[in-house]
Amino acid sequence: MAMNNTLAQISQRANPFFEMGFYLLPISFSSAEDAARKLGEAREGLTGSEDFEGFIRAQLSKLDASQPYALSILGASRADLLAELERAQESLPGAFESGRDWQTPTGSYFSPHPLGAQARIAFVYPGAFGTYVGMGRQLFQLFPQLSESLDVLTDDPEHAMNAEVIFPQTDDPQVIAALQDKLQHQPTLMISSGIFFSYLFTVILQDIFNIQPSAAFGYSLGENSMMFASGIWTQADAMRTSLEASPLFHERVSGRQNAIREYWQLPDSAVYEEGKSIWANYILMASEEKVRAAIQPGERVYITHINTSRQVVIGGDEAACLRVAESLKCMHLKAPYEHAIHCQPVESEFEAFERMHYWPVEHKPEILVYSAADYTPLEMESHSIARSFAHMLTHAVDFPRLVEQVYADGARVFIELGAGSNCSKWVDAILKDRPHASMTINQNNVSDNVSILKLLARLIGQRVPLDLSVLSAAE
Repeated sequence: MAMNNTLAQISQRANPFFEMGFYLLPISFSSAEDAARKLGEAREGLTGSEDFEGFIRAQLSKLDASQPYALSILGASRADLLAELERAQESLPGAFESGRDWQTPTGSYFSPHPLGAQARIAFVYPGAFGTYVGMGRQLFQLFPQLSESLDVLTDDPEHAMNAEVIFPQTDDPQVIAALQDKLQHQPTLMISSGIFFSYLFTVILQDIFNIQPSAAFGYSLGENSMMFASGIWTQADAMRTSLEASPLFHERVSGRQNAIREYWQLPDSAVYEEGKSIWANYILMASEEKVRAAIQPGERVYITHINTSRQVVIGGDEAACLRVAESLKCMHLKAPYEHAIHCQPVESEFEAFERMHYWPVEHKPEILVYSAADYTPLEMESHSIARSFAHMLTHAVDFPRLVEQVYADGARVFIELGAGSNCSKWVDAILKDRPHASMTINQNNVSDNVSILKLLARLIGQRVPLDLSVLSAAE
């Protein structure tokens, strides 16, 4: 596949992890006593080795999947790794004794009660509106083979990923802010970019590191990303065309929001002035029960998302939303998007959403693929999927209910594959002290190599089976 300039410029070396200057040093062992010995050996080897990178490669290759425990050390230099090793030597006896995971701000990690090789993995796909400028900038440099994987979904990866917006050839803060604002006000850009990043993250985990899920679920429009990442849908270019041609995200639930105007019996708007939406979304730090009780009958406020037992999203008339928030005296924050979904005023768009999500089932994965339509695995049939997605997008999302169902069905390791870490934090808040591990592959303002190595460090510590050969390769 011939790539255009933007993607080509960030896809240069086959294995740049060492060149980027952040290292993963894994150490496996059988007991606390064995850990003390192995950590001592690693420290001696790291101190005395003349070939620093060769030593790291050897340690990566020596990771023993049969051992019950593993420590992951992360650092940006030999000195950093030695300092982290010293902290581990001091702290691991206490971790074994207390039974609590050990982790440093750098990302070094150890679990005295790993979930183990048999733990079922769920891939979690966050909502579409978290995509940000600069996201995934290093992915094609870290994994040049990703460019070929895009052939499955698109004939024009640069256009499909909105590379001119996502990968600007400047660091000018004003330009970045303007591009981010453009993303926020053009939901089709957000949705299409989110789909492709989730797909790429999935390829990285499944095909490159051989991390295999048993389940997948998404948050809101993240269910679209899930379908492409799981291989169920492949016609991403056609969906992009459908999104751009449909009035749904241009004037029905976004832009002029005539679906809302009709429901509220307001006059249609012939012109949409950016920044003057009739709809606002607010995140409230309060329970669903309290928020529901605070909404007065007939008030133009609707619960759209239940994120955790203590975090709810409401949407509607801005003054009414603020009245609800202030009456609860709770912390609240205006969401950075003004689109209206997951609520009664957009039920008129059910058929349009259904048409938008009617696509051939190209592949039936051997994993459970869940939807918040019924909080059960999807039936792999085009009409059923389209109806489920239309229902999901016109009704509130109960994320705790979805997570609880996936957990009840056996998932214990939850990996977020999209922008940021909201879903992984919510999973932790929902499952609390029950055995599980929740983590993300992407963090805003963190380099891709660092965030990926931090994820691998957690997975190694939990003894999840994986393949690190791409990290230990010399070239």
